[in-house]
Amino acid sequence: MALAEAGVLSDAFGAAQGPAANAVPETVARARRAVTLAHDLGDPLAESAALDALTGAQSWAGDTFGTVATARRRLLLLAPLPDTPAVAHERLDALGMAVENALGAGDLIGARRAGRQLAEHPMLTEVGHRATCWLLVTEVLAGDFDEALTIGERFLESWQRAGRPPMSALAPAAAAVALVHGLRGDHAARAQWRAVVERMGITPGHTYGFGAVFDTILLLDQGRAADAAERTVPEPEQVWKWVTWIWLHWYVALRAEAAVLAGSSEAATRVGAARDVVKGNPVAEALVERADALLAADRDRVLATAGAFEDVYKRQSRPRSTVPAGRPAAGVPGSARPGPLPGS
Repeated sequence: MALAEAGVLSDAFGAAQGPAANAVPETVARARRAVTLAHDLGDPLAESAALDALTGAQSWAGDTFGTVATARRRLLLLAPLPDTPAVAHERLDALGMAVENALGAGDLIGARRAGRQLAEHPMLTEVGHRATCWLLVTEVLAGDFDEALTIGERFLESWQRAGRPPMSALAPAAAAVALVHGLRGDHAARAQWRAVVERMGITPGHTYGFGAVFDTILLLDQGRAADAAERTVPEPEQVWKWVTWIWLHWYVALRAEAAVLAGSSEAATRVGAARDVVKGNPVAEALVERADALLAADRDRVLATAGAFEDVYKRQSRPRSTVPAGRPAAGVPGSARPGPLPGS
């Protein structure tokens, strides 16, 4: 009953049956109560479901790092259990949530680890599109474009074999592959994958969540800073339902960088706000640091951000920070080749 209260009377899972509005403190309280009661019952499957609700509630609250901790706690809870059908169902869901929340916090290593476990799970052997969807997003955001395109072949073949079902949950994966082709300048391949995204179904999440993030990365790579700033005009609070789950840190960091490169009068405000939001996220912090350096026209700081990206991605790169000092509003031509940060 407590879990139903969290999921239906509140909207812990972000599901269609939840209310249009979400009283976040009440949602978090109800989810925590469900976790406590399930733990006291000694029922790990019930506790796993309650932890899933708590992860959602923490997402609504913008507690990005709290969601990561809760997702890990759920995986640890399930780890020693026998692989019965019920446990396998929970474990697959928990792995998917672990990938999502790790991505939201900039933990690319954790996201890749959980994503590979999900992709290799024997229960998903014949549904490769379901198995690989979050690993695809992870590899793209990690800058491993060749690996992403290889995984994309399995994703597409499996989805086509399944009858091309319109599954909005798979849209981020297809959009991620489209982004890779866009960054590489392969317009025909990008159009093909954009058609797959359209088939998945357009949702507000497509418009304001991953859609805004991926579009902004591509626009900045193309030097279209004004268009990127326009794409991220909505304040996070205006589109919070679609960015809190995974994309909040990505959205605010890219929004700040776009504002700086576009010469927006709100650039300093956006950079300051983004710095507070993304603190502790290594990828988003590096983006915001670069944006702040560009805003200050500090060439040395701009170039120094390359080291931050190398630390995050463990690879050499030529970042987008090659803009001449003193010209942060001019935009920076991107590179079609893969790098450690999409759009870099």
